[in-house]
Amino acid sequence: MAAKDICDHVAALANPLPTSPSEVQPPEALPDAQDQIREDQDNYAHNLRGAWEAEDIDPLLTEIEMVRKERSKLDHQLRMLIAYGREFVGPRPYPLNTLATAAGLGSHSSVRTFYDEDEIEAVAAITGAKRITKPTSQ
Repeated sequence: MAAKDICDHVAALANPLPTSPSEVQPPEALPDAQDQIREDQDNYAHNLRGAWEAEDIDPLLTEIEMVRKERSKLDHQLRMLIAYGREFVGPRPYPLNTLATAAGLGSHSSVRTFYDEDEIEAVAAITGAKRITKPTSQ
């Protein structure tokens, strides 16, 4: 077996193996799931290695950038969902505590500043929903 390199390690971090039957459905499929993920890891490492050799693309920095972009996208989605729950759901908006708990924000007061008019406008544009709360005057 060849020594593992940075591409193998990044692929393993990007596609971690399930280690417990409770992580897969059905639980007895754990060995098959692990085999499939090992194959996915090998393919991913191969692609990373090819990009690194052909275009001098650093596999670790590329993966970090991809995860950062995905996190940013998910953060934006979370802000829009919370804005939807506070500004568009009626007859009363979702309670601040409920949204804070679901989003892992810690305190209900953080919900008030978690989203802004940009997210509210995006929610309206995407859903076509009408805002039920009145914008506060500045």
